[in-house]
Amino acid sequence: MGDNDYQYQKENDGRIVLVGQPNVGKSAVLTSLSGIQTVVSNYAGTSVELLRGELKIAEQRWEIMDTPGLYSLGLAQSEELITRNIVLAEDTLAIINVVDAGNLARNLVLTLELLELGKPMMVLLNQIDRVRSNGVKIDASKLAYFLGCPVYAFSANTGEGVREVLEAVPRMHTFLPLVSNKEVAGTTIPGGVNACVGNCRQCLLTMEKVNEAEEKVRIRNEKARCLAEQVTLRTAEKKPSFLSKLEQLIDHPGWGVLILISLLFSGFKILLEFISWAEDTIGFLFNPLHKVLSQGISWLIPPGFWHDVLSNGIPEGLLVPLALVMPAIFMVSLMMALLEDTGLLARYAVLLERLGRLLGVSGQAAIPLCLGFGCRVPAVVATRVLPSRAQRVIIITLLSIVIPCAATLGMITSVIAVFQVNAIILLLAMISVFLILGFILKLIYGEKGDLIYELPPLRVPRVKNLLTKVKLRFMGFFTEVLPLLIIMSIGVRIILASGWMTQIAGLDSVTRDLFGIPGEAMVAVFLTVIQRYLAPLILLNLTLSPREATIAISMIALSLPCLPVVVMTIREVGSRVLLGIISTGLAVSLLIGFMLNLILT
Repeated sequence: MGDNDYQYQKENDGRIVLVGQPNVGKSAVLTSLSGIQTVVSNYAGTSVELLRGELKIAEQRWEIMDTPGLYSLGLAQSEELITRNIVLAEDTLAIINVVDAGNLARNLVLTLELLELGKPMMVLLNQIDRVRSNGVKIDASKLAYFLGCPVYAFSANTGEGVREVLEAVPRMHTFLPLVSNKEVAGTTIPGGVNACVGNCRQCLLTMEKVNEAEEKVRIRNEKARCLAEQVTLRTAEKKPSFLSKLEQLIDHPGWGVLILISLLFSGFKILLEFISWAEDTIGFLFNPLHKVLSQGISWLIPPGFWHDVLSNGIPEGLLVPLALVMPAIFMVSLMMALLEDTGLLARYAVLLERLGRLLGVSGQAAIPLCLGFGCRVPAVVATRVLPSRAQRVIIITLLSIVIPCAATLGMITSVIAVFQVNAIILLLAMISVFLILGFILKLIYGEKGDLIYELPPLRVPRVKNLLTKVKLRFMGFFTEVLPLLIIMSIGVRIILASGWMTQIAGLDSVTRDLFGIPGEAMVAVFLTVIQRYLAPLILLNLTLSPREATIAISMIALSLPCLPVVVMTIREVGSRVLLGIISTGLAVSLLIGFMLNLILT
């Protein structure tokens, strides 16, 4: 990987990469070292976001970068390959290996593999405060002797080790792993801990010996176990802390399920209440600005086509994002940060794993699906909790086409009551499409193999780290989402003012023959691309039979993503995926209408 694959600031003195296994607290370490002023960027050619910060010490500056967690360089897959490419890059100056001190033996397996690369490196024993509270002591000096590189006791929560690490950074280029024969737990390790076992830097670059023999993997694991035993000492038995007791309760197969489901339901209710409050409050405050904008446009542009388009498109393009999208993104960003930093996210993945398996995704996919019944915009953002882009595409597609938001559910209920719609038919249609479409997406994007979950310890989140994550996820609203929504709102107004929808309404004979609904109801189906909950309003102003209303509301409930979801989908997975979702949604809606027209008498 060279400069064409990943661009970084050339004026820096070099790049330092944070590497570690999943859930070791790398992002918290980055925040502790570089402060809250961090930025996020996509790895070239992917949607994988990398957190970056800058260290300024004296007259020198270094870029410090977080990377996706991985267990092995040689066995890297999917997003883990990005970490491997960054670590092996020539312009990576040094490696900071972040280790979970509470799972030392398992984490040292990756440490030994990184040492084989021969790059300057230091090791951080993160969460050392939690280890000490459990009555365990780790001899960092002794571990440094065996590894041949500096080792620092570190805690992102208390700030322990931050000063020592920052003082060591200017000398990191000298921290080359030492090659020697060192006795670990009474056993001589041939060639030292950094002897090549078929996966050194040259082996990885030439893609030779990447698939290590089981014996070599066993040797590395045995070395890590011996090292951990040699440097770990249990000082005293201590009573379990409150967090430990709470963790045991949440991990209980019975009580834990009830607690996690209750938390999910509470979070869902809080999200809906906050969005409702923000929508009313911001809408009220926006009214004076709405009048000023309308008057300004009327003053600048004479009455006519463009006056009608801009006087409606610009105010609406501001009101919808500010009153609905912005509060939703903020609240979901906060909830996502809390789930990640408390360690609850992995527990939801385990709890809902069986549901996820039906769709070929991890259990935590249930979180954005549940959020979608409140508002699909934050649900699309929440798909970031999923471990791969393929899983995100599956869930975003289902959210866009099948899952109705709370406002749409309310309007659908009104249509059912007014026209005596067959609710069973509607429900069966939605469940069938969810299962069939989910199965097809699983065949296309689903990842084979068993999913292995690691439960991190329950933690009290740091406010500083929460603010960093919320800021990074929320600021994209102003730079990407808001401008796009304004432009697309104007585009929709152009379509409405052009009379294109009126022409569709004129195709009454065609829509009745194919779908069994009048042309005006077909207009409602296409209006779902603006806001799905607005489409049923058109039906409520028509005269429809129960059969016609059942078909029409089924086509609306299973149709196109609304405008805010369109914008968020472009931001999260790109325009190519969006085109596929729109094509699929249109096909599903038309097919449902056609089939119900044949089935219902």
